[in-house]
Amino acid sequence: MENNPNRQRFIKIDEVSRLTTLSESAIYRKMKAADFPKNISIGANSKVWLESEVQDWIAEQVKQSRNV
Repeated sequence: MENNPNRQRFIKIDEVSRLTTLSESAIYRKMKAADFPKNISIGANSKVWLESEVQDWIAEQVKQSRNV
């Protein structure tokens, strides 16, 4: 398998929560309000997010809070 730094990585809700410091319910509320990246269904009971989209969301929050 090739080591490609541009590869996408799936992360589960516990890691999304850890990265953002948001609770699971807050993440789902923000998703419903279109203020957070949507999750991806990869199976009947498995939802994941793209790590890059979550990181982009975090960067945008920092940018907005600093009025940059």
